[in-house]
Amino acid sequence: LTDISLMWTEELARLMCVFTTYFGSVVVLMLREHIRVDVLDAHLGPRGHAIVTAVGDVLVTWFLVVFGICCWLMAQATWETETATMDWFRMGYVYVGVGIAVAAMIALIVADLVRQVLALLSPAEAAP
Repeated sequence: LTDISLMWTEELARLMCVFTTYFGSVVVLMLREHIRVDVLDAHLGPRGHAIVTAVGDVLVTWFLVVFGICCWLMAQATWETETATMDWFRMGYVYVGVGIAVAAMIALIVADLVRQVLALLSPAEAAP
């Protein structure tokens, strides 16, 4: 019983922390609980706020698309690479998992971007 090596548990915990971080980011994005700087909100009206939000969504989407492409490339490059202590777990799995989380974030942000653009394009409601 004392000959059983448990060295793999630390590595597995570290890799699961990576998954938790990225899939947690998806949840935070869905709940709109991400960190944001609201200095401009007090100085912008609803239209200005929508424009700033749309520009932010475009920039974040661009970053995530590049990040997703890099995840794909890294998954391909490390698909057969074993981890240091777990010969049954490949490093490519980590990049695929992160890539799935990134794809979910892209979908959420694009949906928000569409909502922002539609709000900008719709005629302003008449004030009572």
